[in-house]
Amino acid sequence: MFLKYSMNMILLWLYLLGTASCAPSDEFRSFVHEGELEVTDDAYVKYIVPSGYSPHKIQKQTRHLLRDFVNKDDLFFQDNEYYKILNDHVEAGHIMKGLTFSIYDDNMREAAIALFRLLQFAQDDKIDSIREWASVNINNDLLDYALIMTSLFRVDALKGHEPPFITKPNYFVNSETIKKAFKLKLNNGKFNPQEAQVQQFYRTNDVISINTNYSSWNLWNKECKDNLDYFREDIGLNSYYYGVHFLYPFWMNSEELTGTDPKYAEKYYYIHQQLMARYNLEKEHLKYLNISDATKCYDDYMPYLTYDNGLPFPSRSSIRREWSDDYARIKSVDIAIKECITRSVIFMENGTKIDLTEDNFVDLLAKLIRANFESVQVAKTLRSLFGYGSDAFPSDRYNPAPSVLHHPQTSLRDPIYWYMIQSLLKYFDDFSTTLDPYDFSKYQNDEFNIIDNSFTKITTYYEFYQFNLGKIFSNDNSDLRSTPLTFTARQKRLKHTPFSLSFTIDSKYNKTTLVKLFLGPECNEITCFDEFAKFFELDSFIYEVNEGLNILKWSPETTLKYSFDDYFNIELKSSRKNKFCLFKFPENMIIPKGLEQGLNFTLFILITPVNDESDLDTLSIPLGFPFHRQASISNFADFNNYKFYNITVYHKENSKHANGYFSPHLN
Repeated sequence: MFLKYSMNMILLWLYLLGTASCAPSDEFRSFVHEGELEVTDDAYVKYIVPSGYSPHKIQKQTRHLLRDFVNKDDLFFQDNEYYKILNDHVEAGHIMKGLTFSIYDDNMREAAIALFRLLQFAQDDKIDSIREWASVNINNDLLDYALIMTSLFRVDALKGHEPPFITKPNYFVNSETIKKAFKLKLNNGKFNPQEAQVQQFYRTNDVISINTNYSSWNLWNKECKDNLDYFREDIGLNSYYYGVHFLYPFWMNSEELTGTDPKYAEKYYYIHQQLMARYNLEKEHLKYLNISDATKCYDDYMPYLTYDNGLPFPSRSSIRREWSDDYARIKSVDIAIKECITRSVIFMENGTKIDLTEDNFVDLLAKLIRANFESVQVAKTLRSLFGYGSDAFPSDRYNPAPSVLHHPQTSLRDPIYWYMIQSLLKYFDDFSTTLDPYDFSKYQNDEFNIIDNSFTKITTYYEFYQFNLGKIFSNDNSDLRSTPLTFTARQKRLKHTPFSLSFTIDSKYNKTTLVKLFLGPECNEITCFDEFAKFFELDSFIYEVNEGLNILKWSPETTLKYSFDDYFNIELKSSRKNKFCLFKFPENMIIPKGLEQGLNFTLFILITPVNDESDLDTLSIPLGFPFHRQASISNFADFNNYKFYNITVYHKENSKHANGYFSPHLN
């Protein structure tokens, strides 16, 4: 491969994360972003100032303007700043139907935020009218974005919203599948059997199924052999990450996020830490296949996705930049952040000193990262640099075909984004290593004794999953809408058989407890705490134990922690309830791929007492406890309120694919 570059280039993504100084010196003051961890309302306004580039003003289209829709005597609109902002963008043509929506485009972001605010604060009798007007007159994807955002603040914004892979299939499946679907649709479902066999589609009654591989299935990259495309490109995982964006939008200031959730910064960090932990667990099976998990999959990347306008998502073949003032500034910021970590202190531009401590470093570093790395200009620059590579598109212009990094629901598809997350987490790890290991002994007790366990067999396999592509045909062409046929993409997705975990607990008292369940790599009770960053949290919940013997049973179906998307799988014939949730981790992805002969992992359980009135949001322990950082264990033998169990995950292979064939590693 032509390009060989070190992880230092990838770390440039992180160099921009914060602009704080560890000492009030002139050298670093210029890198302080507004001198505050929390963004003020004035600073927020600065973030959404339009770029001034208006390539759409020349376009002429007859449409109903927002000002025509509004009654001149309606003070809700006429005195509303968001109405004025939205109206300006409507009249300027920035949010017309047919444009490619990206939240990183200045004009579209400002319009989306204005529409969201209008919907958020609208009177009950106005929200339907606003929604109906917007559905006819402005960009559909922008409206969808604003409606999802509004649904977090009021229940009447959305009713029965479908998953992103249903509403926007072309952002989740390969472009050749989309092209085949259109061709079959135009031919009213008629096709040549020989062509169908070669191009992998077939008809069952009124359903035409198109077998769909993952990106780069027909290319050979000797530098990338991990075959983890099924993980990075899973439609459920990428839908979940889209939901994460709405929970913690980069354009929303810290004050508002704190008002919504005081622990938002810690949760934002922990979500990404857990994503990386789960990603690393998926690599465990590679060790037994003689495949290095350090393969370079981030140099060349072809998304295999297509936009509504027919343009492909940009490919990346290299990331090269000449040394420049921007890079010098990036390096200076990196030095400043590392100095903060070394000194365990941040000096703000106004002279305020904030000490980084064991109790606050996750919260403060996460806020610092968001206030700077997620600032609009830096966020755009980074996505331009790593999304496009050497042929970057100007970040201040409308682009009809942005990179996968410009959409939250496609970012995880790109291997480089996982390296970016890893680089972000390194700042937290670097500070954590400056702290003494915390004393785990205060959580060891003899009130609870885990005396027995029973686990059912856990087997992974690739499930055939078909979902409807109908939304790609949503337009004014009556010929495309008239056919009764259903067109589906048929993928193979990682899945596991139903399983349950059962524990027998002997308790000395009636007590309210906290139960923690984690899955980690193969280790023992002594070495597992050294692998703390690799443990994936299966669940945490409050559990009432009674004096004497208690049987604690857990399965993914009994918890509210996960999202299930099997309701949308046309391949399944049985009736199911819709338990999909955009803001929850996909249940099918909680167990890493096993091996046919079995792959060993470690299951951890902890039972510790809490106050009777406690809930998960009010507990004072850090997220991820007890694997949030390095622990000190002095006594492994005398306490039984936590256990490490060796468990084996099997994989059921199926090399004979029904109705077609898929990539060999998807057996």
